[in-house]
Amino acid sequence: MKVSLGRPVKVNNFLTTLNITLIAKRNLKKKEARAGETIKKISTASSNKAAIDAYEKEIE
Repeated sequence: MKVSLGRPVKVNNFLTTLNITLIAKRNLKKKEARAGETIKKISTASSNKAAIDAYEKEIE
């Protein structure tokens, strides 16, 4: 799964619009990796819960 706001230029343009300090490409990649790991964990937990709920509903 790949989650991205776009190229670093797009991210920095977006941040400039919000009047926020720009992020160096290296730091942006680190943040992307960290966010991607978190999103993956949350989506896996959500999928597991949905599967368990569906199984329990089917058994009833």
